[in-house]
Amino acid sequence: MQIFALAGRLSGAVNPCVAATLLASTGSVTNPDGSQTPTYTALDLQIEVQAVAGEDLQLVQNIAQQADRRVVYLPAAARALNGALQCGGDILQFYGADWLITQSLEQWGEGEWSKVLVIRQNSPQA
Repeated sequence: MQIFALAGRLSGAVNPCVAATLLASTGSVTNPDGSQTPTYTALDLQIEVQAVAGEDLQLVQNIAQQADRRVVYLPAAARALNGALQCGGDILQFYGADWLITQSLEQWGEGEWSKVLVIRQNSPQA
C-alpha cells in the first residue's frame, strides 16, 4: 500500500508537495592530503515540508538553538548522521538550499516513507 502517495493526495490541497533532491550518503573518499570528502547518491523526489510542531520540538534536544528547522515527509528512507554506526549525513535540497537531516522522527516499512527533522545549511561563500 502506498501510504505516502495516499496521504499526499489528501493533504496536497492544503500543503502541496515540493520538488527536492535527496543526497543519500554513500560514505567518503580520502583525498591525497588525507582529508575526507563525503560522497552521495542523488534521488529526485516530491516531499511535504511543514513547520516544526510542538510535539516534534519535544523530541529534539537543544531546542533553544537558533536554526531554520523544518519537518519533512519523504517517500524514501533517509538517515541522520550517526557516528556510532558510521552512516547517514543525508542532505535534502529544496527551497534553493541544502538541508541536513539531523534526526529521523519516524519511518514506515522498508524505506516506504520517512519523517525527518532538517536544518538549513549555510551556503558556500563565493
